[in-house]
Amino acid sequence: MSDPELHDVIVVGMGPVGSAAAIFAARAGLRVCALDKSADVYPLPRATHFDAEIMRLFQRAGLTTEVGPVVRTYDGGVHLGVDGEPIRDFRVRAERGPLGWYPHYTFLQPELDRVLRDQAAAVPGVACRTGAEVVDVRDTGSDVEVDVDVDGRTETLRARYVIACDGASSPIRKRLGIRLDDYGFDERWIIVDVRVPHPEVLPEYSVMWCDPSRPATYIPQPGRNRRWEFMLLDGESAEEMTRRDSIDRLLKPSVDPTGVEIVRSAVYRFHGLIAESWRSGRVFLAGDAAHQTPPFYGQGMCHGIRDVSNLAWKLALAVRDTRFEPALDSYAEERRPHVKTIIDASVENGRYICILDRDEALERDRRLRERLAAGTDVRSFRSVIPGLAAGVLSAAETAERGQLMIQPTVKTADGRDVLLDEQLGSGFAVLVAGDAPPSARTAWFTDVLGGRIVRVVADPSGPGEIADPTGALAAWFAGAAAGAVLVRPDGYVFGTVPDGPGIHRLIDELASQLSSVPIR
Repeated sequence: MSDPELHDVIVVGMGPVGSAAAIFAARAGLRVCALDKSADVYPLPRATHFDAEIMRLFQRAGLTTEVGPVVRTYDGGVHLGVDGEPIRDFRVRAERGPLGWYPHYTFLQPELDRVLRDQAAAVPGVACRTGAEVVDVRDTGSDVEVDVDVDGRTETLRARYVIACDGASSPIRKRLGIRLDDYGFDERWIIVDVRVPHPEVLPEYSVMWCDPSRPATYIPQPGRNRRWEFMLLDGESAEEMTRRDSIDRLLKPSVDPTGVEIVRSAVYRFHGLIAESWRSGRVFLAGDAAHQTPPFYGQGMCHGIRDVSNLAWKLALAVRDTRFEPALDSYAEERRPHVKTIIDASVENGRYICILDRDEALERDRRLRERLAAGTDVRSFRSVIPGLAAGVLSAAETAERGQLMIQPTVKTADGRDVLLDEQLGSGFAVLVAGDAPPSARTAWFTDVLGGRIVRVVADPSGPGEIADPTGALAAWFAGAAAGAVLVRPDGYVFGTVPDGPGIHRLIDELASQLSSVPIR
C-alpha cells in the first residue's frame, strides 16, 4: 500500500477558527486538509462578536465580500450600576477607525460558520472533509500521522504540521497530555438568543446590568436577532431556567416577551482557562483548544482568529524552507501573553459584574464612577487589547513596535482609493516615506521572503507607489519619528527606522529572527 498524500497542514475542526486557519494557510501557499467530525455547521448561535482587527484579517484573506452580508456593526457598550445608570462607558460611534474597519461586529455563528466553511472549500489548495472524526495523532518527528474515522472505517492522513482547532474539550490536547491553567473563575449563565418583533425599540449598543439581584447582558445582533445573557443564582437549575415562562420573566424588564421567538436557550459555564503549552512537536493548539475566555470583552473567537493568522504565515515559511523553522517557536511566545492579558481583564470584569452583595455592589459603583468622571477608565474595548511584547520583533523598543499598523485609505497610481493593505499585500511589507535604495537585503526581502516594498509619494506613477490623501500616514510617520516601517503578515509592526536606507538594518533583523541562516 502506498503512503498517503503528504499535506503541508491538517486542520482539525471546522468551526470559524478552523475554517479561517485553512483559508489563511492556503492563501499563504500551503496545501491544506481540513477535517470536521460534523457533516454540517453547528446549527445554533454561540460566539457573536468580533472586532476591527478580525475584519482586517478577513480582508487580507479576501473574505470581506462574503463576510459583510452576515454581520452588522454596533455602537460598543455600557455597564450599568445598581441604580441603572452608567458605571463604565465603552460606547463608540459605529464608523471606520484607524484599522480601516468598524470597531464592533456581531453575527449569528451558524451564518458566519457557513460562509467560512464554504470559502475554505472553495479556496485552491484546501481539501475539506466533513463527517471525519480524528481518533489519533502521532508525531513521527518528520511529519504527523492522523487517524480519521469515516463511517466506521479508519483512514490515515499525513501532514508536515497539524493545527488543532477542535474546541474547548479538544481531544487532541487531551491526547497530548497538555494541562489547562485555571483562573478559578467559573460562573453559570443562561444565554437566550431571540428574534424580536420590534428591534427598533432596543439599544444599538450592548448593555451590561451589574445588578446584584441578577447580572445580565444584552447584545444587538443582525436583523431582528438579539441576545440576552443572565447569571444563574444559587439553587436555580438549567432545566427550570430554560423553560419559556422563566425566560419570559427574565426578558420582561428589557422587552415585552409577547411575540418574541426563542431561537435558543442554554446554560453555559463562563471559564478563564489557558493551555500551559500551545505546541507539541509538529502539533499546534489554537482557539478554544488553547484558551477559554469569559465573554465580557467579546474576545473569545477573536483570540482564535488571531492565533491562526499568527501561525499560518510562520508555517508557510517553515514549509517553504526548513531554515525558517525557528520562526515557529515564536507562536506561543507571542500569542500566550497576548491572550493571558485579555483573559486577566475579562476575569477582572467578570468578578465585579457578578457581585451579588448590594453593599459591595454600591461600593463598586462609587469607585468605578470616580474613574469614569476623572476620565481615567478604559474608554473602549480596543484599549484593553495589547500589542505584542516578544517574538518576531525588532530589538529597538519603540512605541510602535508590536502594535497594529494603521490602515487608512490611500491612492494608487491608477487613481483608485483603496485601503492600505490592498497595496501592502498579505505577506511582509516595507512602507517607506521616501527612497528605498535597492540592495542584497531588499532583494532577499522581495525574492526570498516574498515581501513588498511600497513608497509613499505625492504623485504615484507606478506599482509600488501610493499617495496619502488623508494625511494619516504622514501623521503616523511623524508621530513615530520614522521614515520606514516593516509590517508583518498579520498587520503588526516589526519595527521602524528613521529613514529609507535604515530598512536594510530592519531586514537584517527580520532575517535573524526568522531564519537560522543569515542573508548573504
